[in-house]
Amino acid sequence: MESTPDRIPAPPERRPSRRTTARFGTLRTITLVCSALVLALAGCSDSSTGIPGPRPITSPTAQVASSPHGMVASASPLATEVGARVLARGGTAVDAAVATAFALAVVEPTMSGLGGRGSIVIRDAAGNTHGIDGLNRVPTNFTGGAPPGYNQAAVPGVPAALARALAEHGSWSLAEVLAPAIELAEEGFPMPPGEAARLASARGDLLQHEASRRAFLRPDGTAYAAGDHFVQPEMARALRAMAEGGIDVFYHGWIADSIHADMVLNGGFITREELAAYEALDAIPAIGSYRGRQIVSNFRPASGHAVVLALHLLEEFPVPPRTDPAGWGALVGEAMRIAIADRNRSFGTAEQSAGVLTSRDWARTRAADMAPGATGAPVAALAGTGTDDLFGGDLESTTHLSVADAQGRAVAITQSIGPSAGTRLAASGVGFLYATRLGSTPGSRPSSTISPTLVLDAEGRVELALGGAGDSRIISAVIQSISRVLDHGMSLEQAVAAPRLHPLGGSELRLEGALWPQALRDALGARGFEVSTAASTWFGRVHAVSFDLERGRWTGVADPRRDGGVSGPDG
Repeated sequence: MESTPDRIPAPPERRPSRRTTARFGTLRTITLVCSALVLALAGCSDSSTGIPGPRPITSPTAQVASSPHGMVASASPLATEVGARVLARGGTAVDAAVATAFALAVVEPTMSGLGGRGSIVIRDAAGNTHGIDGLNRVPTNFTGGAPPGYNQAAVPGVPAALARALAEHGSWSLAEVLAPAIELAEEGFPMPPGEAARLASARGDLLQHEASRRAFLRPDGTAYAAGDHFVQPEMARALRAMAEGGIDVFYHGWIADSIHADMVLNGGFITREELAAYEALDAIPAIGSYRGRQIVSNFRPASGHAVVLALHLLEEFPVPPRTDPAGWGALVGEAMRIAIADRNRSFGTAEQSAGVLTSRDWARTRAADMAPGATGAPVAALAGTGTDDLFGGDLESTTHLSVADAQGRAVAITQSIGPSAGTRLAASGVGFLYATRLGSTPGSRPSSTISPTLVLDAEGRVELALGGAGDSRIISAVIQSISRVLDHGMSLEQAVAAPRLHPLGGSELRLEGALWPQALRDALGARGFEVSTAASTWFGRVHAVSFDLERGRWTGVADPRRDGGVSGPDG
């Protein structure tokens, strides 16, 4: 590759126009006046613009809230507040979701970001569903042998995916949805505890690279503590450049030049040509049904088909009631084991594989392989069908957001740079971390476990929009949340908070610590399952919204296992 300078000068900085900022007010004013922990609480005024919001929003610090006007659920109260204000000012669910996603890239840079991958499912106002594949791509010139970190850096997909979702299904401009993320990066915010812990854990690697150290550590090289004021001027410059010049600045302009220069100097593989060739693609749909509802997600390189297959397997058997948690856990655990084990099976082309793995015929075939213990009879042992890589991995590497509006639109977006803090590398001047590529086949989009999912009622209206974080526990958390709502009649809040389990391959089921009583563990053991336990934080984090047709209200839930927030236009 040709040699280039290691620092590409950025274009002159300019503030967004008043039209851009007027949608929100200034987040700096909101931050200083309203809270030291979140950008704004309900009732704060946007007097700096002279344009009051049409209605207040519910507190983004809440983990459960409802509104007839729409709802945002995300892993960060800071980002949730951004999306809720978009809804409150007349933006659609897509506008709010894209604004929230860009804000998450600023406030959760170890979990997602401009260098990462994403998968999007959208239900529009006409009732049509759309999937967007924004997964990372292995550079086509990849040969291996690059320095650590650079040998894993993947071509980013998040900016292209978010820009496509906005252009095709949103109503606001890119500059408008980027404005709050720019201000968060430029003016700063209190470092969240989880982010502080993840950056501290990655400190040794971040110190090895000047651009990473400058962007994510204090000037003296120490880690930021929770509550420290965190400013990201290089991230702000990159976001502002996209706001002013469009997404082409990232894939064809000076940001691409900066990435290219960094890779040339360090033996990496992401070139200008690789960036220019990247596209956010139509996702191959993963569609099924459960209890009279339609399940909509994305096929590989996402894993929504595993959610569909597990639910199809459950419908092959009587699902035990809420009063029989051991029976339910055994059946659901087995369905999840088979679905996760099958997620990378192929039957011809990707489209053909999607058709087979989401078919009722395949579910009936695989139901015959369900362990006897799952349906009540004892089982001596199960053959090992997976490894820790297949059934579990790094939790701290992914984020999910779910958004809905008053017109019935809904969006589920899962973003990741996994594992935590990705490669720990940032190009000089851009302020974001490269994601790992999770594969070695040049030009491929390696398989991921992210599974954004919509559940539609018989009339095609969104009943649930959900997804999660936590490697393969994303799949199991989504499946269990859906089953508990539709099979056990739980509220969304109850379903998300209820104790979870996860298959580890073979006969092992891992249970969520002390939340499951000993009697249940004994009952599963009597059915032939090997039972282990783990802390609650191991079981993923779900962020979901649901619609109550009778009450005409959206409810949002942020998983109580982790920090997060939900909010919507109040009143």
